[in-house]
Amino acid sequence: VVLSPSLEIDVSISAVGFVQAGLGIALVDALLPWHQFAGLAVRPLANGPEFPIALLTSRTRALSLADEMMRDQIRAACSAVLGGDRARA
Repeated sequence: VVLSPSLEIDVSISAVGFVQAGLGIALVDALLPWHQFAGLAVRPLANGPEFPIALLTSRTRALSLADEMMRDQIRAACSAVLGGDRARA
């Protein structure tokens, strides 16, 4: 079997409409609650690929309260998906 995607997208949320319309399947990251979208079945990949992410911040400015809250939410989401020890930032 040769992988020959007919369409590639840069933002995984864009795949929702295509899959809901029955136009195919999508391989997406686990950062969104995909099960909350109507008509989608989520099938996690056993031993799937690692998906490294990074939080970019300014070297010269301290994080605002909103930035810190966002960082903490990202950490919590990663911890929920990956397990505590694998979600570091």
